[in-house]
Parts: sequence; structure tokens; C-alpha cells
Amino acid sequence: MTTVPRVPQHPLWRELAEFMGERFRPEWCNDGEAKAYEELAHYPDVDTFYRETDVLCYQSTAYFLHGWKRPYVAMLMELGRGPWSILDYGCGAGHDGIWFLEQGYEVGFVDIPSRSLEFCAWRLQRRGFAAPVFPITGPIHVPFANIVWCMDVIEHLPSEHQPALLDRLGQLGTLVIVNLIEDRKADGRIHYPVDRIALSRHIEASGEVFFKDVYQMADGNISRALVYGRALRKQANGDVAIDLRWKG
Repeated sequence: MTTVPRVPQHPLWRELAEFMGERFRPEWCNDGEAKAYEELAHYPDVDTFYRETDVLCYQSTAYFLHGWKRPYVAMLMELGRGPWSILDYGCGAGHDGIWFLEQGYEVGFVDIPSRSLEFCAWRLQRRGFAAPVFPITGPIHVPFANIVWCMDVIEHLPSEHQPALLDRLGQLGTLVIVNLIEDRKADGRIHYPVDRIALSRHIEASGEVFFKDVYQMADGNISRALVYGRALRKQANGDVAIDLRWKG
């Protein structure tokens, strides 16, 4: 007898099922990377995969429910609940940005045109949020933000392009919060190698920076929080102060 997988009961999975309709795949409701690589084999190249696959909608939902980004969110929340604007760069399905909207922040969403971005726009409309969505189809023009939030993005770029993205993020807002995932198994297909130390030094060469290794896995993988931007100012005692109001 064939067992038909059921839709998990969490509201986010039920929401994804509603969006997908007949395309919904209950067996994809986990974060197994093997499924992503299996799907990649059906596409002519990785760029087409990112734009057309459904599987990343499932993976981003699973990652969000796992809570891997909570330490990064905690860093942001320590800055206070001011009337800050956040640019969720590489937003995917929009889980982080929608949570920020629900906390009262002003949020803009940026990513390449994709099924994930379609899901994000659908979710915003469903909730009645009028937050702007900026598809990356060339040079993007977005409002200058207090905070640029960029999670799980850098590792999807070839290593030679990663410093330029960090530089670009610094031009989009007062403060940048980005995670650097140094994955020892990165093979250049979905994930590329990330040198967290070299990238941190790259940012240090042009201004103040704060970084902290948040996760250090048994397999050698390390995830670093990198915080930088015009809002950082080093104090006399060596501490770093952050003023999100700074726009100079």
C-alpha cells in the first residue's frame, strides 16, 4: 500500500500548500539538501534552477521553522524597536521580512525573480501588507534603509563575486547584518566556498566592523555574523557603538 504524505499542521506549511495548489509536494516539507540537488539535475543551469524551482520555497520554510537565524534576529532586536526601515536583501519567500513587518518595522523585499519571490509577494498580499518588492532584473534602485538584512545569500555566489556584494550592501543602508556560512562541503553548485575571515578583513579595510562566529559545527562548518556600515563608530574604550539614525 502506498502512503500519501500529509500536509504538516504548522500554519506556514498550510500556507505553502494553499499557494502551490495541485503542485504541492508534502514529501518536500523538510530541509534535506538532497532534494534540492535532485531537482537541480532537472534544470539546464543553476540560474534557471533558482528562478523556476519550487523546492526552495519548501527549504526556506523549513529553515525558518528550525530557528537557525534566531541569534541574528536577537542582534537586531538589541538595537531597539525604533521606527527603523529594513531592506531584506535576498528575501526568498520573505519569512524574515514578514516577521519584521509584524513587529512594526518598515520592510522592503529584494531578490531575483523566482517562484520564491512570487510566494513572498503572494504572502504579503494575503496579509494585507503594502510592502514594496524589488525584483533584481538589473541595477536596482531602492530607498536607503536603516538596516540591510542579508541572510543565507553570500554562499550562493561564486567566491570572486562575494566581496562586491558586501560592498553593494553597504551602499544600501546605514547598517548591514549578514551571515557568512563557511561550508566545508560547498561544491560550487548550489553553495560556493565562503572565506569568512577574508571577507571580514575586506570590510575592515574600508570601515568599522563587528563580527562574531555564531555557530561552530562538529563537521567544521562555521557561520559568522558580520555587522558593518556607516552607523558603526569605534569608541575610546574599543567598543563599537551603533547609531541607526546616522545618514551621512
